[in-house]
Amino acid sequence: MSANFVQFSGPQGRYPAFTPGGSLQTYLFNPASLKGTLPGGDFIYTDRLRFRITGQLTRRAGSFVNTPNWQQLAQAFGAVRVYSQFLGEVINKSVNTVPIIANHDGFFHGGFAPAVRARSQQSGSSGDIKDIEYEFEIPFRRKYLLRETDSCPWLPLLEGGMIELDLNPSNALALYGWDMTGQWTAELVADWFPDKQALIHTPIQSRLYRVVTSGPEFLLKGVGAPMGLDGVVQGARLAILSWLGKGASHTTSAHDNGFYAAFGSGGILFGTNGVRRLDVPFRDQVSVDAVSAWIGSFLADTQATRHREDLIRNNNSQNDLAGWPFAQDPILTQNVQSYVTDALDFWPLIWPTLYDKIADMQKVDGDLSFTVTLADPPDPTLNLFRTDEVCGYTPAKVLDLMERMGMPHVSRGGVYDYAPKYAGAKKADDTTQWGMPLKIVRAG
Repeated sequence: MSANFVQFSGPQGRYPAFTPGGSLQTYLFNPASLKGTLPGGDFIYTDRLRFRITGQLTRRAGSFVNTPNWQQLAQAFGAVRVYSQFLGEVINKSVNTVPIIANHDGFFHGGFAPAVRARSQQSGSSGDIKDIEYEFEIPFRRKYLLRETDSCPWLPLLEGGMIELDLNPSNALALYGWDMTGQWTAELVADWFPDKQALIHTPIQSRLYRVVTSGPEFLLKGVGAPMGLDGVVQGARLAILSWLGKGASHTTSAHDNGFYAAFGSGGILFGTNGVRRLDVPFRDQVSVDAVSAWIGSFLADTQATRHREDLIRNNNSQNDLAGWPFAQDPILTQNVQSYVTDALDFWPLIWPTLYDKIADMQKVDGDLSFTVTLADPPDPTLNLFRTDEVCGYTPAKVLDLMERMGMPHVSRGGVYDYAPKYAGAKKADDTTQWGMPLKIVRAG
């Protein structure tokens, strides 16, 4: 780590603050005066955006005395947007929320390591006030990639854009027995890194598919479509596909992960609804009754780790080996597959092995469908599916980005050309680009 970061400001200043009330409020930041190169000529690329928000919780009369844990606290916040006038909707506000980014995406983008350090939860009586801090990141670097910085855009491509974060109303955490009170103050920084090579990054978009059905067939429409990114070709490498569940480790009515909060009621409780068989023809024709094998394979491939708070509730000690998805606890609390429980936040259908190559990911363009046998189909019937889709730019978009970087292509009167960054990359046809990323070089 080095001190390579820049703080963003906006119309509300560097530290916008709101008092949570009866309606949603939005933190707004406008990136400006962003450096593109260092004095020595190195180019600057965006690693991630990091939000930090501080505020207060006040205990209300209710059944739960403990403060919300880190996963539950994500529900204090709503949608997120990152807009670039050069790249388009990098993070599309209609399909990206803090609960999904923090409780699902961060798990993958962070290399399957815990997102934050574990902290003890504090209990309180009616009227008690607790100061809280919440941190999450919007990643550009994908640590599941073999070359994880390939997806990091040139920092000034965020210049003149907008970054938004919604703060939910004060009763957003009422199910956990707490109200949001006092001043909730946000700060936003971008971490960056230098590279001597001028690069056009690999665009990656996180998409959300909303499927309204109780099964048995689930259809995802238009996989690989641009979805707000500017100049991206149809089709994508599918790095991640997850079926998002409600999550119910705290209580059956106050779901921990908050995936469905912004999209209406729905979702599946994998243990209660009982996944009995999966038929997924687009992933090597996998059709199995031993459905826990999906989760076991995922854990074996990724060596996933997750923190659990040191929490004693109702005189029952919970240790860090009893965390999601309860794989290491030999005592089963229900007569189902130990992996397939209501505490399972998401079902990984396609996932990257650590340090995957983009070229080895499945290429998709169009609709995908699979079938599931459920013991008890969920009702309501909204299902959410989260993806990470590795895309490519059109040749025209590449020329636009080169011009923005001050290195115009020879066809536009400049002295530069572009080429694949890695040896062996081949051009598919005249309308598509080499495998991303691309390096900018002097022509001739």
